[in-house]
Amino acid sequence: MKKISIRRTVGAVALTCATAVAATSLPWGFVHHGDFRRMSHTGDTAGKVALAALPQLPGTWGVGASAGLRGEIVQIDGRLLVSLGSDPRGAAQAPGPDAQATLFASARVAQWTDLPIAADMDAQQFEAFLRQQATALGLSLEHPFVFRVTGRFAPLKWHVVTGEAPPAAGHHRPGGHGSPAHGARPHSGMRVFDQPDAAGQLVGVYSGAALEGVVSHPGERLHLHFVDTQEAVSGHVDVYAVKAGSVLKLPVR
Repeated sequence: MKKISIRRTVGAVALTCATAVAATSLPWGFVHHGDFRRMSHTGDTAGKVALAALPQLPGTWGVGASAGLRGEIVQIDGRLLVSLGSDPRGAAQAPGPDAQATLFASARVAQWTDLPIAADMDAQQFEAFLRQQATALGLSLEHPFVFRVTGRFAPLKWHVVTGEAPPAAGHHRPGGHGSPAHGARPHSGMRVFDQPDAAGQLVGVYSGAALEGVVSHPGERLHLHFVDTQEAVSGHVDVYAVKAGSVLKLPVR
């Protein structure tokens, strides 16, 4: 019995060390908690990290979802904002002292490269532009990074999860955390906000190959949240197009 116990302990230590090495090797101090794919498969939406324990230094940007899928989380230059599903406007506010996230990813950026967007782009065109510009700047598409887009978005559809039971079969809304649009059953209802034209910024996480399905939906590399110009409302982006004159901001190596 002692030998078995020792082997298990050694294995646990090795796993912990490997996890620590993997975490510290990610660029820009990238951190993440929770797992989209695991949540979709198991339905586990419990809190994985206290928001108070997250890095909140200036220059830190991130996105996530609240424990129980009761709201959305965005981090703007170190400041955490939560949009609760109970609010009909998707209002963004400071989190409570006991707030937790079931999903969260962030990184700290000291300097941005501004890349003007010369023509209107739909989501597919924008994502191709993002990959092209990131590669030109020497960013690895295999590793995760955070990015931003400031300007106008037309159209824009975003949501805030409510933690309530999802709609009945045949009445699903697109794009939610673990929704059928991403190949999994839904785990929460949501308030959907459909804007033909919106101003503000998108705060995004590019997953890289290794974290696809972990910090982004399976089969996707981007996880985007919208914040309006006044930082008054915020939520998870489902549908978007970027208007000419907007600016893509990528981290400087």
